[in-house]
Amino acid sequence: MEMQKKYKLAGITVALLGALALTGCSSSPTVMYQDPNAVQTTALGYSSTDLQSITNKMVDEMMTSPLVQKITANQAPVLYVGTVENNSDQHIDVQALANAISTRLIQSGKFQFVDMSQVKAIQQQLAYQHSGAVSQESAAQIGRQVGAQYMFYGDISSISQRNSSEQTLYLQVTMKLLNIQTGIIVWQGEKQISKAAGRKTFGF
Repeated sequence: MEMQKKYKLAGITVALLGALALTGCSSSPTVMYQDPNAVQTTALGYSSTDLQSITNKMVDEMMTSPLVQKITANQAPVLYVGTVENNSDQHIDVQALANAISTRLIQSGKFQFVDMSQVKAIQQQLAYQHSGAVSQESAAQIGRQVGAQYMFYGDISSISQRNSSEQTLYLQVTMKLLNIQTGIIVWQGEKQISKAAGRKTFGF
């Protein structure tokens, strides 16, 4: 009799564990791929759509600027990305924005970029190659790196407002291209983004 009770209890335990497992599986979210270029309107804040629109606007304006067309007519100027400051109240990955813009510019074939974030790693590699561990025939020569002619940088600011029925967000992105030798800004572009969300959307 005691043995039957133990078997019955064990069976109930197994059944409960199985039910919990099924419940856990049924509550798991369904993950689907989406079009990365689709317009995102599910949230008021900065989105991937904003990143794409800023990138397209800045690159298109820069490429069609008379001064930029002049300096890229017979050569591919060397640029480096300076600071892109986020002075807004939004969480914005400024590195992702800088990467998106620089990728488009490099792919155009009109510009070349040097990566200043890797200067320390490059110096370490050069030191290693001239430490005696690497044949000098294959070692990169010191003092042969190309200096940047222009600096690409910018900033992002925002204004957020909220009342009883609506919340608004205004973003202003400004990018500049500066001649390092002369200190002259040869191009400056601006992208403005304005959004509004009704009360039911953001739930206050």
